[in-house]
Amino acid sequence: MPRKEEPPQEPPSASTVDISISAPALDVVQDTLTRFLDTASVTRVYGEPQQYGDTVLIPAAEVLVGLGFGTGYGFGSSKEEQATKEKREDGWGGGGGGGGGGRTLSRPVAVIVASPQGVHIEPVVDTTKLALAAITAGGFMLATLFGIFSPKRLARRIAGE
Repeated sequence: MPRKEEPPQEPPSASTVDISISAPALDVVQDTLTRFLDTASVTRVYGEPQQYGDTVLIPAAEVLVGLGFGTGYGFGSSKEEQATKEKREDGWGGGGGGGGGGRTLSRPVAVIVASPQGVHIEPVVDTTKLALAAITAGGFMLATLFGIFSPKRLARRIAGE
């Protein structure tokens, strides 16, 4: 008796697939984010305010946090559906996964000094950063000057090109 072929089934739409995240997965994400943001805390990086007699020193920092994450899900036909299509190549399938990453950056920018004479801010100057910026700017200026006053360019100007 000849076997009757069934028409291929369409994959389910995204609205019919249950992609809910279980509570333990949410706990892991929340714990990870909490620990991640805790690394950028001023007290974690620079310590608690310090008191010396009547003077209190409070560290101030610039804190940058960047993070991203994502997930993707797919779906496919079941093993029973695949078995009925032994010699057909129109089966479909999918999968899922996720990932993420991030970075925190903290750097001191000032120390707030509170004393009986008043409150004032002492900036923290990063001389290494200033030196690197000056070297970079100087390099770009030299490259521009070499481009403007190159011998080939001057020769073309003199020749009238």
